[in-house]
Amino acid sequence: MKTNLIIVFVLSVVLLSCKNETEQTTNSDSGFIEISKAQFESEKMVMGEPVLYPFTDEVYFTGNIIPSLNGQAQISLPLPGIIDKIHCNPGQIISKGSVMFEVSGNEFIDLQKDFAASSAIVSGLESDYLRAKELYKENISTQKDFTYAESNFYAENAKNKALKLKLERMGLDVSKIEKGVFYVFYTIKSPINGFVSSINATIGQYIEPQQKIAEIIDDKSFQLKLFVFEKNINSIKTGQAVAFYLNGYKSLKHKATINAVGKTIIPDSKSIECFAVIDKLKSINMVSMQFVEGSVYTALDSVLSVPETAIIYSDNDPYLLMYEKEVDSIYYFKKIKVNTGRKANNYIELTEQLPAGKMLVNGIYNIQIE
Repeated sequence: MKTNLIIVFVLSVVLLSCKNETEQTTNSDSGFIEISKAQFESEKMVMGEPVLYPFTDEVYFTGNIIPSLNGQAQISLPLPGIIDKIHCNPGQIISKGSVMFEVSGNEFIDLQKDFAASSAIVSGLESDYLRAKELYKENISTQKDFTYAESNFYAENAKNKALKLKLERMGLDVSKIEKGVFYVFYTIKSPINGFVSSINATIGQYIEPQQKIAEIIDDKSFQLKLFVFEKNINSIKTGQAVAFYLNGYKSLKHKATINAVGKTIIPDSKSIECFAVIDKLKSINMVSMQFVEGSVYTALDSVLSVPETAIIYSDNDPYLLMYEKEVDSIYYFKKIKVNTGRKANNYIELTEQLPAGKMLVNGIYNIQIE
């Protein structure tokens, strides 16, 4: 019991000593804040000067990850047909020119038949046209006969060329079809590199040309689509830096650069679409239409600033403690009311010039001022 009383007495003395030491930092009769050298060292106080620190003006945005216009492809059929085979799966990486589907159908057979028949007719009409042309030159036939042969040849030849283009766009050898060698099926190939984001067809399904049967997205073409409020649009310009994060992970920020600013206001949200190129795209795991948030850095300037730890408050007003002198191991500081502005990375902007000199920039949390 006696030991406990001794401990309580010692603690009381220590607390009283600390209280007295803290009180030494209050205003003295001279109007200065007095801090002993011992307290300065025990509180790990630091003196410094204002510095030029970079501050940015930011515009907040929300948006999405989207592919570029050339980085997304919707797959459909050039004519009605039946899906015979599917050579890809959703999520599969696919190269440009890879076979995705095999398609057959009566329409495909009829197209080849029409082309083969048209090719034979063109050959005959061309002979008639050339013969009529020679006879007309020799005044053996009339102009009417020549014109009739010419128009028939040109009309059928135009039809034949259109059919030929359709077949060639399907990747078929038209020289075989002209000879009556028909294909049983044709293939649908990927027009871009990317991954298969969706497949909307099954084997045996009859597909119309307007139906989308698959979609391919090139994740190497991903970009940011930003929605910026109308009131901030005058601040947004191409070339500005962007910081954004995915899925609410604010601690992991990625960089981008504005490369296009929209000119149309979206009525529902009163916002404007802007676009940005993503830095180090390959190192970021993203998916199409993923939600993002971030800021556009619209201005960057270096201003006079101090660490936030240099600011001491009295009645909610900010003050700095400016060093005046040292006498008999006592530091004397003068409190100066300041006007502050923006905050960034534990620095705070000073909106007015200060008198030259050092100040306390750290360790002031126990100091009392009036």
